[in-house]
Amino acid sequence: MRMWMRRTGILTCLCTVLPFAAGIVAGTERSGQAPPALASERRIAALVSEPRMVDSVRRLVAIGPRQYGTPSNLEAAAWLASEFAQAGLEVAVREDPPRNWYQPAAWEIRATAEGGAAATLLKTAWPSSGAPSGKGEGLLSLETAQGAVCLTSANPTPESTAGCAAVLIDGRASASGWPIVNRLRGAFTVPVFVVSPRETAPLREKIAAGGRVRMAFSLDAKSGTGAARTVIATLPGRDRSKYILFCAHGDSDSGGPGANDNASGVAIVLEIARAVAGAVKSGGLPQPAWDLRFASWGGEISSTREYLAGVAGDPSRLQAVFNYDQSGFGSSKDALYVEPDDVPANRDIITLVRSVMSDHAGAPGFPSRAASVKSQGGTDSYVFQPRAQGGTVYPSVTLYTSAWDRERTVPVTEGFPPINWYADEKPGMVTVDGDAFYHSVGDTPANTTDTEPSNMGWCARVGLLSALRMMAGK
Repeated sequence: MRMWMRRTGILTCLCTVLPFAAGIVAGTERSGQAPPALASERRIAALVSEPRMVDSVRRLVAIGPRQYGTPSNLEAAAWLASEFAQAGLEVAVREDPPRNWYQPAAWEIRATAEGGAAATLLKTAWPSSGAPSGKGEGLLSLETAQGAVCLTSANPTPESTAGCAAVLIDGRASASGWPIVNRLRGAFTVPVFVVSPRETAPLREKIAAGGRVRMAFSLDAKSGTGAARTVIATLPGRDRSKYILFCAHGDSDSGGPGANDNASGVAIVLEIARAVAGAVKSGGLPQPAWDLRFASWGGEISSTREYLAGVAGDPSRLQAVFNYDQSGFGSSKDALYVEPDDVPANRDIITLVRSVMSDHAGAPGFPSRAASVKSQGGTDSYVFQPRAQGGTVYPSVTLYTSAWDRERTVPVTEGFPPINWYADEKPGMVTVDGDAFYHSVGDTPANTTDTEPSNMGWCARVGLLSALRMMAGK
């Protein structure tokens, strides 16, 4: 865990920031001029609170997976709308087209070995998306057997598990060993759960040795049809004909806890709004030059596309997009990434973000190492850069500290070398960190965002300062 700046007394010292905030210039990478008043920028950046973001992640995960249209999606949207409103922003909640949804509400699996001690709770068990409710018990079987709780390493089908009272799957785990949440194919009539091989290994050994294990299980799952809710909050600027968008997908798209992916991104978006709105209200910062807009998408990609369809009616208003995804944890490196740097429309914004990264590298509350990266895809910023010819392409980037489930080494984009990078990195290449808990049952605050709160701080501060520089440079 790394150190972060405390907020004590920040507002009282922001009186010295006002002249700077009204006229920030671009950094050295973009303009070749002397660096801006970095001390003043750091006072602004110190408004960002890691503890508050950690608390936001915990609150969102406690609500539930927050998938498209689910009760937890609606509850999370209501909470976010309330938090934005309390911060003094204009809030709108939009509903996206209804879709079928599924949400596990409560479940439990216990194993009791014959002749053994008390029942053991399987702590890593998680319902497969689409698994029906059910309750019962049966002997654990490594093969399909009538009335048994069947344990399999293969992807099950209703036909391959016919007659089982329930199904456990231990064949697919994340790099951390936690089971990956899966979506069922076919119409199952019994509960199905994923579980870590670490928990099933001793059960398999017991059965292989001729022992018997009795399983008790229960699952209460809900399903229905409903609209996802996207929360959009706006801090008015002096010129309301332009705005900068900070955004993150509000759902756990895997259906698991979704702390790093992507409660971390939502917590960052909310924190930037709180920090800036609070400083403006207190007189510590002037009203922004343009509107600052903050969005938590009801569903990754799909809700963003719905929003973009509305933007098409007045495309000149949107100036830039700062998206956050997997922004609260990294498995092996301590670095901040921004992408994509190989899209021509992004050249200026990438240069701007890199200038902030470079100017503040290693300062309290900022990463020591950073890199811009070529297109990786798979996140909401790409929705604003459609592949179809003739569509408006907006400057749109994602800031993050891990991508996907494991490290990936990619070529450096010409003209954008990594900043203060690792000495052992292969020349001309940059390694993007991964998240060993990606899309798994282990993507909890305790495993990810609680352990590295500074990651969210880096992402929030660099995005905020980049937006301020952008507004001042126009």
